[in-house]
Amino acid sequence: MTEWAFYRDGRKQTGQDYDHAVAQARQRQGFVWIRLHEPGEDDLRGIAADFGLHPLAVEDAMDPRQGTKIGHYDGLVYLVLRRVRYDGGVRDAGRLTMLAGPDVVVSVSEGDPDPVEAVAEQLESRPKLLGHGPAAVLYVAADSTVDEYVEVAEAFEADLTEIEAAVFDEVSGNQAGRIYHAKRELLKLQRAVAPLGLPVRSLTQRAPELVAPKVQTYFRGVGDHVDRLHAQLGGYDEIIGSMLQANLAQLSVAQNNDMRKITSWAAIIAVPTAIAGIYGMNFRHMPELHWRLGYPGVMLLMAALCWMLYVNFKRRDWL
Repeated sequence: MTEWAFYRDGRKQTGQDYDHAVAQARQRQGFVWIRLHEPGEDDLRGIAADFGLHPLAVEDAMDPRQGTKIGHYDGLVYLVLRRVRYDGGVRDAGRLTMLAGPDVVVSVSEGDPDPVEAVAEQLESRPKLLGHGPAAVLYVAADSTVDEYVEVAEAFEADLTEIEAAVFDEVSGNQAGRIYHAKRELLKLQRAVAPLGLPVRSLTQRAPELVAPKVQTYFRGVGDHVDRLHAQLGGYDEIIGSMLQANLAQLSVAQNNDMRKITSWAAIIAVPTAIAGIYGMNFRHMPELHWRLGYPGVMLLMAALCWMLYVNFKRRDWL
């Protein structure tokens, strides 16, 4: 699906046909924003030919394997944003690719809902910002994507808190599987966030002709936001490591308790087993076998010894 709009002085212009809007944009009287949602290769190449977009940027825009990236080709800024969502795990929500020159912005989006709609709505409600041209579109697209990362991080943190509580809950049992799952999901989120911080800042130096000083400040703010988020994710990584150690310690304590119980009962059972074994040897000269109270005496002895051992282990909290 292809949509387009022409903007001048921060306002969307209506009542113009496409060719007239493109002609005005080329005369630097505004810029055209072309919005492609899951386009075919021919659609993008046709627009690239109209505006002289660099072929390498077009190839990157069509490559589904391309991750988060910022590039600069002959006055054209190329920005790829890898979007994510969270539903118990970090999921790929598609890419948002932005190609921006002095007179044009081409956005290529994937997934539903289309993120470009929210970006356009935000920009059109801020005409002063939109008046800075294509760079403003890049800024809002990057900032909105970072906000999505923050929402995913908050949802992930809620699950992490739940796992942390379960680690110290004796009823919940071993949480190693959930902890390793959280570690894997955190790595996915870090891979999406980490490549964005430094390139966003460098954009202001690599394309000064496109990014006005006011917008440069906005981009630096996005870079700072990414750095804070990256540090926050690093904190989650430390928490996961601590939870794994705590879970292993809990398992070790539980195993030690089990071994104490097994050892205690083995010692208690060994007493009657040893006595019964001795009297089961059938030696001829065992005087107590002929005593009238020999049998009850031995039974009483076994019971007394077992009771003494049980009380001793119970006092030591082994049973």
